[in-house]
Amino acid sequence: MSDDHGTFSIRVVDGDGDPVTSASVCCSYGIMSGAQTEYTDSDGWTHFPIIMEIMRRGVPIKITQITVNGDVVRDDDFYPEDGDTFSFVQP
Repeated sequence: MSDDHGTFSIRVVDGDGDPVTSASVCCSYGIMSGAQTEYTDSDGWTHFPIIMEIMRRGVPIKITQITVNGDVVRDDDFYPEDGDTFSFVQP
């Protein structure tokens, strides 16, 4: 059985639509599941693995918040799917 459940991607751009390099992107998984931080590449992209719940097979852990450089850019619960992409303007 593979532990690879896919990835979702986040892109950060500036106000002119240009990619932001080395932006800190943090995905929070909720109080009991922690958070993961990655940094954007030269094209403004970063990628996160989809993490599955241990107790409920086949169910991804929900994302509760996304921050870019410490500023909240998404503050609602959602379940990422393989290949999902999101883009945010750096606050």
